Amino acid sequence: MELWGLACLAVLAAGLGALSVIDFRTGYLPDWIQILLALAGIAALSIGSPIGVSWTSGAAGAALNMAVFYGLRWLVSRMKQREAMGLGDVKLVGVGGLWLGPWALPYIMAAGGIVTLLGAGVAGLITGKPVWKGEMPLGPGLALGILGTFIAALFKVPFIDLSPLP
Repeated sequence: MELWGLACLAVLAAGLGALSVIDFRTGYLPDWIQILLALAGIAALSIGSPIGVSWTSGAAGAALNMAVFYGLRWLVSRMKQREAMGLGDVKLVGVGGLWLGPWALPYIMAAGGIVTLLGAGVAGLITGKPVWKGEMPLGPGLALGILGTFIAALFKVPFIDLSPLP
């Protein structure tokens, strides 16, 4: 493992960890931390992504992730007739796409959904009240999905293929 990969992992983990704690406590994902993570992702792409993400893949990942999540936000908000997901979540998956490229979206979404549902279940067991009738922050689950996918790619887990676009 190269020092550059560990440095990128440390920056990504620190930023995503801070966002997760803040979102869990306040329901808000601050733009300034997301901007710093995006700038760090751009720096990583400029120097050379330790997981092999190209500029094209990073840009495509950011655009695709944000488009998919903005579409989900719009659709679910229309169905529920109220805001269903904050724009912070849309921006967070965009940052994740910048770091990971477009092929990471299924991993981010799967981990985000599973972790959020498990968190709601644990919170419901602790409080004795069903959480699904209220709000549960999605940011920590998405952050874990982004971080977990980055770690898997960094350690070359065989089933994680984030091959860059040409």
